[in-house]
Amino acid sequence: MRRLRILHVIGGGDTGGAMSHLLPLLSALERAGCEVHLACLGEGGLADQAERRGLSVVRLDMSSPRDLRVLAPLRRLISAGSPAAHAPARRWDVVHAHGMRANLPVRLVTRGMRRPFCIFTTVHSDLRLDYDSARLAGVYQGLDRATLSWVDEVICVSASLRDLLIERGYPVERLTSVHSGLETATPAVAGTSVVAPASTSGVAEAGATAANSPTARVGTIARLVAVKDIDLMLEVGGRLRRTHPRMQMVIVGDGPERERLERVSAVAGLAGVVRFTGRLDDVGAVLRELDVYLTTSLFEGGVSMSVLEAMAAGVPVVTTDAGGVAEAVVDGETGYVVRRDLERGALA
Repeated sequence: MRRLRILHVIGGGDTGGAMSHLLPLLSALERAGCEVHLACLGEGGLADQAERRGLSVVRLDMSSPRDLRVLAPLRRLISAGSPAAHAPARRWDVVHAHGMRANLPVRLVTRGMRRPFCIFTTVHSDLRLDYDSARLAGVYQGLDRATLSWVDEVICVSASLRDLLIERGYPVERLTSVHSGLETATPAVAGTSVVAPASTSGVAEAGATAANSPTARVGTIARLVAVKDIDLMLEVGGRLRRTHPRMQMVIVGDGPERERLERVSAVAGLAGVVRFTGRLDDVGAVLRELDVYLTTSLFEGGVSMSVLEAMAAGVPVVTTDAGGVAEAVVDGETGYVVRRDLERGALA
């Protein structure tokens, strides 16, 4: 029986949920007997991590989303059906694009191509929250919607993201929601219950017992970008510090907002309370140090890989009802879900 041949295409600079989703998926496909290749359209840690897993990686040089020079090598890769320059012509069974930086180039180069393969697209996030410029986000959303008929299937990583796209005029019949999977190698935290007794008061209840220990740690793992609303997390930290003096907050991750957030933390008098660690690869070690996992996102396209990892490790979770994350956390049973339209102090 012939092995299914799959080419995944992604921007390459991804460091958040898309990377956490894609790497385990590729490894699982290989274990299932598929021949899998990954094309990264730019530099970033994703290609390096994929190679460390022993995956086949093709690096293409795309300096920016508007760099059209990538189209020719991408077209050759897809039409030849092989990453090797002089290999005999073969065919892909599936070409699967992830994220806007890959979606549009894949659609452009396969448009009009005689193709015996299927084209899939996975949508990982809300495009309007991915760009600082509302005008630019609108342009990309329009292009995405206009070229949607060029693909066979669009996978949304949560039902809420699918509903959002339907509201924006995407055809219902093209959209399928599939939650991201999780590698469960992260060890459980000994002696930590998955959730504290049911309550509506969020972090303070979930961490009440931990707060009596020498140090109670509330933390998160996130890209430091506007959509994660780390400002709200710092506000929660200030409130908790008044009621739980030994509390510490750990923010793991990096991004364009980091320097500003560090200044906000210092001005608020939280320099000794909040620690910004930068990016750390050992998620399990981070989670073992936390008593409560907190996320304050404006929106999560999927179920939030970091929330799933925290739950798998037995760390109590408190989250805003940010898109797909509420599909993973059952309020009062497997964590606390706080509505974003409540007063900002409700999380504390």
